[in-house]
Order: sequence, then structure tokens, then C-alpha cells
Amino acid sequence: MNVLLQWLPDRIYSGLSFKTRLLLLLSLVVSVQLFFIGYIFHITLSNTIQQQVGTRAMVQAREIASDYELIEAVEKDHRRVVQSLIDRLSPFTDADYIVVGNNDEVRLAHPNPSKVGLPMVGGDSSRALKLGESYYSIRKGSLGFAIRGKAPIFSSNNQIVGVISVGYLLDSIDTWFSFYLQPVFFTLLLTLLISFIGAWAFSTHIKRQMYDMEPNEIALSLRLQESVLQAVYEGIIAVDTDGKIVTVNKTGLSILGISYSRKYLIGRLVSEFVTPASFLLCHPTSNNINDEVINLNGETLIASRVAITDSGDHSGWVVSFRKRNDINTLTHQLTQVRQFTENFRVVTHEHANRLSTISGLIQIGAYDQALKTIRSETENQQQLIDYVSHTFNCRIIAGLLLGKYSRAQELGLKLEFDTTCLLQAEPVNISSNELAAVIGNLLDNAFEATLKNPNSNKTIILLITDITDELVVEVSDNGAGIDLEKVHLLFEKGATSKEEEGHGIGLYLVHRFITNAGGVVIVDEAEPLGAIFSLFVPNKR
Repeated sequence: MNVLLQWLPDRIYSGLSFKTRLLLLLSLVVSVQLFFIGYIFHITLSNTIQQQVGTRAMVQAREIASDYELIEAVEKDHRRVVQSLIDRLSPFTDADYIVVGNNDEVRLAHPNPSKVGLPMVGGDSSRALKLGESYYSIRKGSLGFAIRGKAPIFSSNNQIVGVISVGYLLDSIDTWFSFYLQPVFFTLLLTLLISFIGAWAFSTHIKRQMYDMEPNEIALSLRLQESVLQAVYEGIIAVDTDGKIVTVNKTGLSILGISYSRKYLIGRLVSEFVTPASFLLCHPTSNNINDEVINLNGETLIASRVAITDSGDHSGWVVSFRKRNDINTLTHQLTQVRQFTENFRVVTHEHANRLSTISGLIQIGAYDQALKTIRSETENQQQLIDYVSHTFNCRIIAGLLLGKYSRAQELGLKLEFDTTCLLQAEPVNISSNELAAVIGNLLDNAFEATLKNPNSNKTIILLITDITDELVVEVSDNGAGIDLEKVHLLFEKGATSKEEEGHGIGLYLVHRFITNAGGVVIVDEAEPLGAIFSLFVPNKR
């Protein structure tokens, strides 16, 4: 039976649009409701009119039965007198007829004189004649169906001598009923029309909210969205303006280390499961962000944030993210591999020049000078290697500094190490790769700024120390200097003084790495000209 009930609507509605089906359904529901309302009102009004008319007929019958002249005429069986009295009272009542009968239920007065003397019809007078009660009933009499009020006629010695019957024909009552029902009928009809218009407007609104898509199209779109969401390699999480999770994919849960199911998370505050959640709960007027370095649940991630809008209104955010080391991202421009590749290129180029010089000295027979050059180069290089390897107990940083030292020499610059330099161990709150990227970027900027100053002493000074609870890095150049009022702009992504495309990333990443490690970046002027970049990172184990 249930299968049949489900099959029939599908067969009926299969060729109709969702809007039409919704309109028909709402109209049907309203019509059924109005039908029941009209039916209940009809029953209530019918019962009310019947009761009121019956009570009215009974009261009139009592009043007529208490007339002394009528009582005396009935006792003496004076039919003409009774008829005369009833004819006199009839104009003063709205009843359809008044019938008077004796205690044998024989008519003494009737609207039709030919009926006088005949037995009363209906069989509903016994209660008045035998029990002396006043009441009303619905019976068919000689004039048709009517509501009849009955009252006994008592003589002077309190004996029942007759009965009064005051009747209202149902045909007349139907007229009254139609009179009262007509405005109600028109009201219900008007209500049905208004409801139909409202159903049409509501179905149109719902269809517009569904972007004019049919339910099967919406279902397909949701399934497609779910499939795409789970197929994306990046983690994705969407939140509304209240900070509640709208959706999240499995990759996102895995990256963030959240063990709860997607179904459990939807509708809950994202701040309960993601720390810190500020990147996901920014102000609606904030701009969209691409490839931001952030930290969520202890993971360093590359994230992008896009606003969700609905007709221009802000509805929330969609955030996509992936682990910083998983794919080739902005950080790849300053990774250890590229740094070492650049360093090896510089060293190779420098040694190629030195080998050419030694080869020339041998060819011209200057053997002593060639040996002296080889010994000098070997001793200087070994001294540098010994100093760097003993001072900086981090292989990645040591390798970076050796390459940057050679790069400075190739550019005609001098890289000096502060006498207080000492890196005792791997950094705590920032990885060695990130620290290498930070130092390498600062040195590159210092090299470039120094070359732009024709009056520079060509010296860059580097300080790296972790002898306190802080890791301190300081790079001082003798370059073209900076505008302190615009220092904050240096760390914005894309901000650069270079004309070539692809720059403006280094200092942005420096700032992100240091702030994510809980540190600060301070920029100051150097004397007589240049800039000093100082980094302070908590390093307590």
C-alpha cells in the first residue's frame, strides 16, 4: 500500500516542475483545510440555528398556552373561538404555523381550516400531554418538516387539557441558514484565492532560492560538490559568519589532526577544533588572501582564503591549505636546495677563476708564485671553514654562510662575522631550513642594497647568537638606506623596490617565519648609511 501511495504521486508529478508541484501541493493542503473549516462551520451554524429556533418556538408555545381565553376555549372545546384566538396571534409571531390540539391530540386550530378536527401528525405531543413538559422536536407534520415547539395547556385546576405546537418549516430555516452562510462562503472563497496567490508567490520564492534548479539537479550538484571536495589534494574548510563549520574535507581533517567525523563537526564552532582560528574568522571586509603562511594546530601551512558571497552579502569564508613542505610553494624560492645550488655555483665560478690564474702562472714558469697562491688559497679557505664549522653548530646554517661568503667575494663585497657570533645548537622554535631561508634572504637584500650605494665601504656584518634564551640574528649593510616611515610596507607580500616581476616575497616570508616562531623583526638605520635588520626569536628549550 505504501509503495502504491509513493508510486502514484511520482507518476502524477513526473512531468511537472518543482514549482508547479509545490504550488499544487500547497493549494491542495489549503483547499482541504478550508473544506474542513467550512464543514465544521456548517455543522456548528446548523446546530446553533436549530437550537435557537427550537427554543424560540418552545417559548412562544408556552406564552400562547398561558392565555386564559385560550385555556377556557380549549376546556369547552370551542373550536371557532380557539381558531379565532390563534388567527389573532399569528400576525405577532414569525412562526410558520400554530396548531392547537386537545388532550386527545385532535386539532382545535390549524392554518388550514379543513384540517381542524383531524388528529395531529408527527407523534411528538405525548410528552406534553402526559408529562406536562415543554420542548421542541423536528418532525414531519401536515405542512412538512419543521422545528416544532410543544407546550401543554393547563386548566384552572391544573389539569392538562391540550397542547400548543408552534412550528418553523425547515424550508424557511434553510433560507435563514443560506443568509448567514453566504458571507462565510465568499470569505472562504476569497481565502482560497489569496492562499493560491500566496502559494504561487512562495513557490516562486523557493525556486529562486534554489537558483531555478530542480531537486534532482540540486542533488546532482551536491553529489558533485562532495566528490570534488574529497578529491581535492588540499585541505578545505568552510565557515559561516558565526564561525560555525559549514563543510570540511577528509584531507583537511587529516592535516589538522582532527579525529571527529565531518557529520559531527558541521554546525559547530571552528574555534573548538582549530587553534588559532583567527585566520578563519577574519572581519568580512578583509580581502581575499592567497598563499599565506600560517600555523594551525601546530602545523605550518600555506593557506588561501576566499569570501563566500550571496547577492553581495558576506556569508562566510572558504579556506584551503596544505602543509608547507608538501608541494612547491612560495617557500620553495628560498629552500635549502636552491640555496645550496646557488652557493655551489658561486664557489665553482670562483675556483674556476683561481685555477685559471694558477694555470697561467705555471705556463709562464712562475712556479714559486703558483705554489704561494695555492697555499694562500688553501689556508684562507680552511681558516674560513674551521671558523664557520666551530662557530655555527648547525650544518645547514654553516653551509649557507660559506656559500654567502663566497658570493660576497664574487660581487666585490666583504661579509664579516661579528666577534660574538655563536650558534650552539639547532634552533628550537624555528626549523633550520626556515632560519636558513631567513638569513639567506636578508644577506641577499644586504648585498643588493650595498651595491646600489657607490660610496659604500662594501662591508656587510652578520651576527648570529643563541647564548641567551633568545636566538638573535642581525644583518647590517652599508647600502642605500630605508625610509623608516614605510618599514611596515616592506613585509607585505608583493612589496619590492625591484622592477622585475616575481619579487616582493622574501621579506614577507621572513616576517611570517619569525612571527610564527613567536619572534619579532626590528628595522633600524645604520651609520653613516644603510639598514640593520634585527631578529629576536624565543629559543628556550
